[in-house]
Amino acid sequence: MPTLPDLVARLSFLAAIPAVAGILITANILVVSREWRLNIFALIVQYFFVVMLMTRLIRLEVAAIKGLIGWMICMVFYLTERRGADLARAVRTSVEVQPEAGSARSWQRWTMTARTAFYLLAGLLVSVAAYMAALRFPLPREVIPPDISLACYLMVGLGLLVIGLSETPMQVGMGLLTFLAGFDLFYVAVEPSLVVVGLIGAVSFLIALAASFLRAAQFVSSEQTEGAE
Repeated sequence: MPTLPDLVARLSFLAAIPAVAGILITANILVVSREWRLNIFALIVQYFFVVMLMTRLIRLEVAAIKGLIGWMICMVFYLTERRGADLARAVRTSVEVQPEAGSARSWQRWTMTARTAFYLLAGLLVSVAAYMAALRFPLPREVIPPDISLACYLMVGLGLLVIGLSETPMQVGMGLLTFLAGFDLFYVAVEPSLVVVGLIGAVSFLIALAASFLRAAQFVSSEQTEGAE
């Protein structure tokens, strides 16, 4: 059975431009998508690419710990959203919902498509701005390679965009975690100590717990409102 160093060695080709491209795609998915399953999957893949980039800066064991922390956070998000979806399904089955008119439903689909196009355009503009910032204001080259510098700018910029466009606490949490992952990728190269690893991991967990708590409270409030109607 291959060990963890063997697996990382086999996947070492991903720890460069492919990882940056993966971060670009997953972060833009978080900007555009409002489907929680897709967003959680994108966050899982994003943490994988972040870990691959970190293996070039810090020890493999420390990078693996950071990856485990991120994937545990994704599990917390999944359980929260799954429970909320079950509650919403139960409310829909107990409350009679009047069907919408055909024209209203068509207008809603058009509106969602226009909103998605706006989000996609905003994500592309921020991505271009991050690329230009990485060229004009690169992070210290003696510490951070140019491709990792670009990944940091992408996660910071797109994470802030996700926060600004978010509609639920869970989306805000994902934006904050994306922003924090970009800052973490930069800071581990400057100060690769276990104290910093533990501190950033604790902050990530606090963000995840706060987002999950607020999301659960939102589900409960919606359930009570629909039940009263």
